[in-house]
Amino acid sequence: MSLRLENLRLNAGGKPDGRSLIADLSLSMNPGERWVLLGPNGAGKSTLLVALAGLLPPNAGSILLHGKPLAGWPGEALARQRAWCPQFWLDPFPVSAWETVACALFALHPEHSAPAVEALARHWLSEFDVDHLADTDVRMLSGGERQRIALATACAQGAPLLLLDEPSSHLDWSHQALLQERLKRWSADGGTVLTAVHDLNLAWTLATHALLLDGLGGAVHGPRDDVLQADRLSAAFGIPVSMREENDARWFRVALENPL
Repeated sequence: MSLRLENLRLNAGGKPDGRSLIADLSLSMNPGERWVLLGPNGAGKSTLLVALAGLLPPNAGSILLHGKPLAGWPGEALARQRAWCPQFWLDPFPVSAWETVACALFALHPEHSAPAVEALARHWLSEFDVDHLADTDVRMLSGGERQRIALATACAQGAPLLLLDEPSSHLDWSHQALLQERLKRWSADGGTVLTAVHDLNLAWTLATHALLLDGLGGAVHGPRDDVLQADRLSAAFGIPVSMREENDARWFRVALENPL
């Protein structure tokens, strides 16, 4: 899977007169890479993920998947290439956790028998430590449990490109570690990951590459160690960020002058 952005421009809401989120962005994402998407609230992280999922046309520029413009991909073919996990979900009617995952499987593999689909759905739930909730109505779950079912559904789709919007937002530390392990395994198998996160320390441990939006149309991108620098983060977030390096790792925190 190769994803290429060429002179991409995105405005808020995709509107011609919307606030500029990304003014001019060109980059390539390749198999085996894990990209973190960073930036302040409203900088355009979710909008970019929606555009890369093929659900919002860019205001200018191109998005190329395998060298082919994203708009030229039929829906079913695109679903086999990318999986998008949004930040929020709507569960308007009762459905079990395994049935939620099965929806993605049935859509892409109608030739599979119902028992085979159920078994595979339960397998993916076990990958994210929610197999014990397989028969539970998703409306009855906590935010973290529902988050892991959404991640299981995205991975079950089997697409090489994962687009994840705040996948760690509801997860405790143990399940954040589980998420990292699963995504690192995904990239080791040749997949590509782009995930929006707010936790800078999680971003550093997860990523091979980073894309930092400043909320004013600008962006910095490249290898993780080049982008995740205190001065660049401070400029993007508009607040002093300090960085500490220890045992080949980096740690970040807000550098308040008068902490309570």
